[in-house]
Amino acid sequence: MGNIKAGDDMFFTITMAEVLEDQGHYEDALMIYKILIDTTPWDQSLNLRMDKLKSLAERGKRRPQKQDTVA
Repeated sequence: MGNIKAGDDMFFTITMAEVLEDQGHYEDALMIYKILIDTTPWDQSLNLRMDKLKSLAERGKRRPQKQDTVA
């Protein structure tokens, strides 16, 4: 992906941002979070998610994968 813009024909949701983040597309995920913050400024959880992602992007690390537990 790359260079997502508000006029693009795609869904801008937290889920889409999370998928992009999981795939290592940090810049695209950050852009979606910015769009969501602009459209829902009262949702402070978006700012927290974006700050966490910025930190990950600066360190150049992928988000840790959820580990399956065996019962």
